[in-house]
Amino acid sequence: MEFRYGSIAFTYLATELNFQIEFEIAHDDIRPEFEVLKPYFIKALKSRYVNVSVYAEVENGQLVSQSASSEDIKRIDRQIIESVRFQFVTKPLFGRTNADKENNTGQQLQTSHPLYESGEELLEDMLKHAQFKHHRHLRYLAENHAGHLVKIRFVLQPFSFVFLLEGAELFHIILETLDTEEASYLWHFPKKVADLPLRLKEIDHYLDIIRKKGRQEFLMAPPENFSRILHDYSDEQKGFILWKDMLGERLV
Repeated sequence: MEFRYGSIAFTYLATELNFQIEFEIAHDDIRPEFEVLKPYFIKALKSRYVNVSVYAEVENGQLVSQSASSEDIKRIDRQIIESVRFQFVTKPLFGRTNADKENNTGQQLQTSHPLYESGEELLEDMLKHAQFKHHRHLRYLAENHAGHLVKIRFVLQPFSFVFLLEGAELFHIILETLDTEEASYLWHFPKKVADLPLRLKEIDHYLDIIRKKGRQEFLMAPPENFSRILHDYSDEQKGFILWKDMLGERLV
């Protein structure tokens, strides 16, 4: 069984006719990159196999008509796809120790994941799960992100999203982790749209320093345009309000 864009294909060996017939069953939500999700679909459907009804009409050794359908494949709906995709993405992200996460923070900024078409789509899926420490902070940043200028980006370890917020005088690039107790990192730049690609490259450079030398090393000599906001985890509601107020004070 092979996943394609908008269909699932499989080959049937017609032994009595001594040739193979390829069938496709339409499925609008299927994409080729979902091949890696097959073990997760097996768990979700509680079966390693799917039942398929096939029909083929042959005249004089030539295939003239064919069709296939499967109630099992129909069960792979949008809800199941979103669930198994989320499981696949998050399983490796949260299986490391804190030390591992600290040492592997920096990776290049990314705008899409192999299973997600954009950082926005990935974030939307993440925010459906309120158990993550910074889900309220990320939602607030997403609502205020300058999406008309740049896409939401992310880094993988620890899993973080990168936003662009506009102040009256400055642009502010903000790095916020999803589920680790780490401060919000902010970089402040002159409000020049043409310079944004260069600014994102600068952020990549700082993340590379963090990856190679660690956060503490970076914080010992941060750039002048850098600041951070510490989180208060003693009370979720209080911590979010304090964080939002401090963020507002920085967005000049």
